[in-house]
Amino acid sequence: MTDIEKLALMQALYTEIGYQVKNCDPDNLRGNVNAYYREQYERTGATGFEVRIGGQKVGTYGFSKVRAQPARTETSIVVADVDALRADDSDEFNEWLDRWIGSHLEELAVQYAQETGDLLDGMAVVTREIPATPAGIRPNGTLRVDGAKVAEALGANLGAAVAGLLGGA
Repeated sequence: MTDIEKLALMQALYTEIGYQVKNCDPDNLRGNVNAYYREQYERTGATGFEVRIGGQKVGTYGFSKVRAQPARTETSIVVADVDALRADDSDEFNEWLDRWIGSHLEELAVQYAQETGDLLDGMAVVTREIPATPAGIRPNGTLRVDGAKVAEALGANLGAAVAGLLGGA
């Protein structure tokens, strides 16, 4: 295969694989696997599972346990009005900003407020409630596989398996 052919194949795989392994979609392949193993956890309490292809172990799939966390309040300084921030004429802030100016005005303004305790025009203190979480497992499992073992386990069927991922025969 030429380099452009390899790149085209990899891009096609990357596009399809990216969708299928994305954690935030309950309807993709990762979502289906997460749901299945969450059910196994709820039924058995097991948090780790072997991944096998054709009976050969190629990796593991597991959940991280999390402790129960009480509800809490988190407070942070944010820029609520960028235009007002840019119009602020505080000599101290402008002197400080001149040293650090870049494309990160909001982050720098928050850093300035944290360092000095001064909120500039356009800034606010925001408080958000973080609900309690029960003990259990993280919602998405972690998959670890050895690519060489997967290729070995699939053997002569590797090409057909890859073609199947792309919607081929």
